[in-house]
Amino acid sequence: MSAIAVQPRRALIAVLAVLATAVAIFATAADRAEAASTKCPDTFKVLHDDHIGKLSLKAGTYLITVANQQKLSCQRASQLFTKFLQDFDGKLPNGWKVNVKKSGFEKTSQKAFYVKRQSGVGGGGGSGDRHPGRGEMICPGTFQVQHNDHIGRLNLPKGPYTITVIHKKRISCSDATRLFAKFLQLPQGNLPSGWKLKVQSGTFLKKDGSKGFRVKQA
Repeated sequence: MSAIAVQPRRALIAVLAVLATAVAIFATAADRAEAASTKCPDTFKVLHDDHIGKLSLKAGTYLITVANQQKLSCQRASQLFTKFLQDFDGKLPNGWKVNVKKSGFEKTSQKAFYVKRQSGVGGGGGSGDRHPGRGEMICPGTFQVQHNDHIGRLNLPKGPYTITVIHKKRISCSDATRLFAKFLQLPQGNLPSGWKLKVQSGTFLKKDGSKGFRVKQA
């Protein structure tokens, strides 16, 4: 009698094992589908040679690929790319890091995006966001900081800097250059009334937002 009872139990165990394997395979396939990278439909225009930390970005049109669209949307990746291009020193906020080898930005393996320049396409192409933004302008030439300096908490290592004017119809490059030279004489960061400093992006902005300029190591 015991032998008769054992056989159905073994058969049931075998069936359950097959079902468990099938469920595991299905779950793995679902996870892989969810984690599949997505090429964003819109492109991003970088209007001049730039860099984010040690990642060099030549002027041109870029494709953006998100690692997992469930974790990071294309729209959000484009917004972050704009923000990171404005970053002063490549030390990104909120746990984000630059991956130079992959030409991308990662917070986790799933919350990440990567950029690739389209060969043969200049800065005029693209249908998405762009840098500098509309109303902004990169001033010609560079400004030379003669020695390691700082303005408040903004450290300014010796070397050349680009200046980008914000609301270009309200402030000229010559005015921005003159103001930067003036602010360099205020190491305590006590800017004239009406001006404030955003350290993360190296931006000097009128408190009412009417005009300003941004500096970045060339």
